[in-house]
Parts: sequence; structure tokens; C-alpha cells
Amino acid sequence: MANRLDYAYRRLVNVLGPDRVRRGPFESFLYSHDFAVMPKAASLTFDFEPDFVVLPRTTEEVIRIVRFQAESGLPLVPRGGGTGMYGGAVPNRGGILVDFRKMNRVIKVDAATRTMMVEAGCTWQEAYDRAWAAGLFLPVYPTFAIGSTIGGWINSGGVGIGAMKYGSARDLLLNLEVVLEDGTAVQTGSDRVDLGGSHMNLGPLFVGSEGTLGLVTRATLRLFPRPDDIRPLAYSFRSLAAAVPALRALAASPVRPYHVTLLAPSHLEFVKAVHRDAPEPTAIVLVVLEGPRDENAEGEKAVDALMAAEGGGKMAGETAKALWDDRLYAYPMRRISGGLVVCEAIVPLGKLGEALAKTRALRDRLKMEVGVHAAMVDANSVALYPYFLDDEASPMPPARLAFVVKFREIADDLGGHPMGVGLFLVFQVPAIHGNAYRFFRPI
Repeated sequence: MANRLDYAYRRLVNVLGPDRVRRGPFESFLYSHDFAVMPKAASLTFDFEPDFVVLPRTTEEVIRIVRFQAESGLPLVPRGGGTGMYGGAVPNRGGILVDFRKMNRVIKVDAATRTMMVEAGCTWQEAYDRAWAAGLFLPVYPTFAIGSTIGGWINSGGVGIGAMKYGSARDLLLNLEVVLEDGTAVQTGSDRVDLGGSHMNLGPLFVGSEGTLGLVTRATLRLFPRPDDIRPLAYSFRSLAAAVPALRALAASPVRPYHVTLLAPSHLEFVKAVHRDAPEPTAIVLVVLEGPRDENAEGEKAVDALMAAEGGGKMAGETAKALWDDRLYAYPMRRISGGLVVCEAIVPLGKLGEALAKTRALRDRLKMEVGVHAAMVDANSVALYPYFLDDEASPMPPARLAFVVKFREIADDLGGHPMGVGLFLVFQVPAIHGNAYRFFRPI
């Protein structure tokens, strides 16, 4: 085995050079987990540490890595920013881990066609900033935008900030460059704006594929005009249950917010433990409007009236702005224990109250401290994020892994579904995807 790995190392060095092929114990440990805390007991079954970490800079280098993988038989795992919540970018049998963060260029921002071409390892924050500097707007991005990469979030199929008005990353995709299993690089669509739906676009097939269908190396994204005004508004409620009707009323209103977040008192208690100037723990609905200033002013009046009718008290503008400015720092409490496990599921808006109650009952049954926040995905559904602290240095008690599994069952029973798979939930893929699971391997 040692001779085989030594030979593989020499071959990979020939492709990338010695500075971009790593096999030391520090790198292996560093890449053996992502944002999730991997259960120590699972290491008895899985080999989380890669044999090699490779850092390509070009599509041609990715092609050569994939072709070598076919020759060597070593498992190949793509990795973006490592911000995944379920161990999706973690090896389970060692092998070659492909870190895309050196393929991080913004190749082009085209103001005339309102598009941008970016490499897969570019972060969403960098892409957003470059679009903004060009007078344009990348309206949808993940809550981990500072570290989450273009290719990583597309492959994990998440929903994020801006989804309420602009949809998901799928709705921004014009074209992907993908290296397939045989080492062929393909374009899934066109780099030009599709005005009439005249051509096929296979890009959505790769959204949420978790790196199983190919290695994304480049993306062309649709941009929008930069808005005149982005206006956050915050409202407090006496309880989490009391805030749920306000979300339903907002979804039924003519106002179309850019983003809507529900913060539970449990979440703000965690934040308060780290930031003393955080709002006092209460249920808060954060509504963000985006567009022309005069339209936002009218929208603010409508939202104020709607929230007041549901028992919401408007909070100071400075508080709303602070909550919005911290949108990319949702989990500062991780520093308390050094580990954090976040669950994510989409549930119907009409079942949100029941989902929150069942999550709270699960927390109490397992005697855990669980924070909760949520974000509206569209007028019919909500992304729910319960999370808990965990120490990476100690084995995860079975009850804590049970929370992840049981929360998945709660979402499923209410007509929703979890987001992301990874090593935590891969054994439940048949239950999550139903009949479609039979077609995964043929595809």
C-alpha cells in the first residue's frame, strides 16, 4: 500500500508540482472535517483523512487529476470552502481530496450583458463585491458567503440570502464548466443571457449533486442592476409561536421582501453570550426590502402595519441594521466550545409552527441546548436551522447524532425535506429522495 501511495504522490507531483500536493499529517487532519463536527465513533467505519490534498489552478489540471484517478482507483472528493454542515466535503475512504480554493478568479464581469464568469473556488463574497463594484448585484448568496465557494454551494444545492425574491443559485446559472468522470470538460449551457429559452441548459442537473456527477470548475452567473436601497426592518414578538402568523401574513401580502429571517430567543441567547451588545433574547422577525427608495418607503409602511396587526413591535433602525450587517456571522457562539452542528431543512410555511414545537420537544427530550433561526425561501416554504454546540475533541454522544436524524424525520413528516446529505445523512438518502434514488447511480 505504501509503495502504491508513493507512486501516486510522484504522479500527482508531476501534474501539479510539489507545492500543490500535500500528504502530511497536519493537512490530513485539517481536511478530515468541514463545518460539521464528525462523530469520533464514525472513524471506526470511515477513513476521514485524505491520503493526498491537491490544489489545482486550471481546468486542464483538474482533467489530469480525474484521469489519474481513473487509473489509480483512489477515491476523489471535491472540496470548496469547507463550510458544509453535514460532512459533504469529507472523504470516507481516504484517497485524493481536490481543494478548489486556488481556482478563485473572477474571470469577467460584463456590465453589458449583466453576467459574470467566475472560477469554482471563488467565494460568494468576492463575487458579490466584484459585481457591486461594477454597478451590478449578485442577489442570491449563502449565509457562509465569506468562505463558501461558487462550486461548493452549487453542488450542495442550498438556499440562502435573497431567495425570497430571486430564488436559489439554480436561478442564477447560465453555464457551468464541469469535468466529468472520464476527464471530459463540458459546458452545460451558454455564457450568453438566454432571452427566449431557445437552448438547453443542463446546469440545474448539477445543483445539489454533492460532487457526484462531476467537478465544477467555472460558472457563468446572471446579475441584476444594483439596487438604490437595501432596507432592513426588525420587529419583536412576545414569543416564537406569536411570530409565526406574521410570516404567513407577510407571505400573503402584496409586499415582496428581499429576505425574511426569524430569530428565536434561544438563538439570541447564544449570540448574547458572545456579544454583549446583541439584542435581548426575544423572537425577532427581520424583513429586508430591496429596490428603489420610494418603493421601499411604501413597503416599509405596509410591513409596519402588517406586523403591528400581528402583535409585533418595531425595533430601532440601528438594531435592524446591526442584525442585517451580521447576516454572514450567524454563528459567533462556535467559539464557546470550538464545535457546532447545524441542521437545515425546508418545511411548508403552514407547518412552521408545528415544526418549531416538535423541534423544541425533541430538544427537551434529549436534554440539549439548541438554538433556532429560520429564513423564508418563498411564499410557501421556510428554511429552518436548529443547531447545537459540540466539542470536537470528545466523542459525540449518541443523543446528539440522534438529534440530526430525528430532526430530518420531523421535516419529512411535515411534508418538508432536509438540505444537504454528506456523511451524516447519506444512509437516509433513499428515504429522503424516494423513488428518484433508483436513478442516481445510472445518472
